[in-house]
Amino acid sequence: MDRKLTTIFASDVVGFSKMMGTDEVKTLNILKERRNAIDSIIDEHGGIIFGSAGDSVIAEFSSPIKAAEAAVKTQVKMRTMNVDQAESDQMTFRVGINIGDVMISDDNLFGDAVNIAARLEAAAKPSGICISKTVFDMINRKIMVSFEDAGELELKNIEFPIKAFHVIENKGTPRFTQDSADIQTQVKEAEPGSVAVMFFKNLSNDEEQEYFCEGFSEDLLSMLSRFNKLVVISSHASFAYKEKSKSFKEIGKELGVKYIIHGSVRKLGPKMRINANLVSTENENSIWSNNFDLSVDEVFDVQDQIAEEIVATIVGRVEADSLNAIKTKRPENMAAYDLVLKGLEYAKKGNVIKENTENAVKLFEQAIEADPSYARAHAWRACSLGNLADWEEDPDPEIFANAIESANLALELDPNEPEVHRIMGSIKLWFERDHELGKYHFEKARELCPSDVYIISRYATMLIYFGEFEKALSELQRAMRLDPFSHDLLFGSEGLCHYWLGNFDQAIDSFRKVKVLNRHLFYLALTYLKKGDRETAHEKLKEAQVVTGMDVDTFVDSEPYKNKEVADKLRENLQAIPKS
Repeated sequence: MDRKLTTIFASDVVGFSKMMGTDEVKTLNILKERRNAIDSIIDEHGGIIFGSAGDSVIAEFSSPIKAAEAAVKTQVKMRTMNVDQAESDQMTFRVGINIGDVMISDDNLFGDAVNIAARLEAAAKPSGICISKTVFDMINRKIMVSFEDAGELELKNIEFPIKAFHVIENKGTPRFTQDSADIQTQVKEAEPGSVAVMFFKNLSNDEEQEYFCEGFSEDLLSMLSRFNKLVVISSHASFAYKEKSKSFKEIGKELGVKYIIHGSVRKLGPKMRINANLVSTENENSIWSNNFDLSVDEVFDVQDQIAEEIVATIVGRVEADSLNAIKTKRPENMAAYDLVLKGLEYAKKGNVIKENTENAVKLFEQAIEADPSYARAHAWRACSLGNLADWEEDPDPEIFANAIESANLALELDPNEPEVHRIMGSIKLWFERDHELGKYHFEKARELCPSDVYIISRYATMLIYFGEFEKALSELQRAMRLDPFSHDLLFGSEGLCHYWLGNFDQAIDSFRKVKVLNRHLFYLALTYLKKGDRETAHEKLKEAQVVTGMDVDTFVDSEPYKNKEVADKLRENLQAIPKS
């Protein structure tokens, strides 16, 4: 009997027997309508249905990401179809997802992997999705959703407890969320100063030092990103090659860079050795390399030296003040730096589970305790507190007050830290609705770090709310150049630009690239309305309200447009969408 590894998707109707007992004919008609929708979604995501009995559906997917996307879309579709329906006509589903080895017999699949998926479905909340930890490990940070720890589940007829998670709506603001499997932006020709910084390998015996290697690589990349004569590819793109066995020439072609920086870190207590290399992607020749034996306290000196020598090698002689511009303000206590790097590991995953954000806040506060003058620690505490508030059903106003206090203090301590200005821009624009100060801080962040993709994406979003749609689109295109894999944050904003510019077909194309749509659904509904498709506009508006929990007025009021006329036009257009 053949076997294979696959992802199993199992769904079932909540309270189906009760519905059948009330009215069999009506229930079966409703089920038929829902099944048509579910089957279509499964097919769209490359799934194959191999089991169907009564109200249940069991399908297999080659990718857990595709299975999760199908599950999210299924639940949104089911909840949308329930809108405006009598309570007796509403049909609610549960979904379970597992990955494992299965046996194949007569076009059917058997084994514990299938049974576990079915049991996880039973453990899911109504309208919810429950996944195994194996699936969780493969999809978190790949699609824009968050998770709630379901604990170790004792499942019927399953020998061992199964660690599981509930899939919930996205919490906080992820920096990067998207499967990095395919290049989205083709680069025709690499610029003379184009460079990618790869993830520095951890050669230490301690696997936990991985955070230090990532932090060192990120910091070096960030330093180089500040130098405007270089085109520095985002870490989201370059770090995607960490587990891939591709040549420097292949990576250079895919990312569109002439140079690659790679290296390693061997850390043993307070001592370490850092190896750094600059390679030409054209012929894979080493242009520059160096080994550094140092103490932890000297890591910033080494970062400066590597950055300076690389800049000088790529660009040639540069002015001293330009080199000084790429140096970051150092902490007085190196323990604070280490704590910030550990905190960033959690902060980057802050939208995955609540505990990540909580741990990030704790580590940044420990860093502040170790070095109260370290601006970076204050800045990231502010950012993580903002994300933590999003996890709370009824957030304490004190959380926002503390976040704003930390951001202000960070700015006071280091007015040239780009991340501080990015955070302040968000606070001023989104929370305080101070448009002018918001714009100032976003522009400052963009000026200080011209190659940071996340900063560019937030800057572009700000421009949209200022009505500068062409400029915003140009910035987004630059961001996509710096991150050829791109991600949902870029595609969503790109769709907004095209909508406001009247490029409706392009807007739809952009929105379709977003793995899990949320507030952008309102704009997608408007796009279909502008194209004359009133039926689809109506469906997408219902979907938008289901996903966000906002009505039209609440949504419009949440959008920080500077020009009231633009907001009024948005409201007017949304209200023009037919109610049925």
